[in-house]
Amino acid sequence: MRASSLQTTLAALVTTLALAACGSAREAMIERGFPPAYADGYDDGCASGKEAAGGLLAETRKDVERYGTDAAYTQGWNDGFEKCKSEMAAMVLAERMRNPSRDK
Repeated sequence: MRASSLQTTLAALVTTLALAACGSAREAMIERGFPPAYADGYDDGCASGKEAAGGLLAETRKDVERYGTDAAYTQGWNDGFEKCKSEMAAMVLAERMRNPSRDK
């Protein structure tokens, strides 16, 4: 396997694992005492932030009926979006710096 192929495969694996970790974040947050509405919002915002930053398998999620009317959901969504967008953007940038030829 060529080095660039190995790097691409590794990057996809890391992205998949990061997305899977976000899925269990909701339960972990509730166990740590966060309200379920906050955890729901955080989970949706996290997925949306990853998608906004270029995550390969991420998808935008937002419960538009809850956002803006449920303060805990809204705060969770905003917090999750910012944190996960920042983390995903750093991962995407690091991968591009390791393999600049893919962007051409």
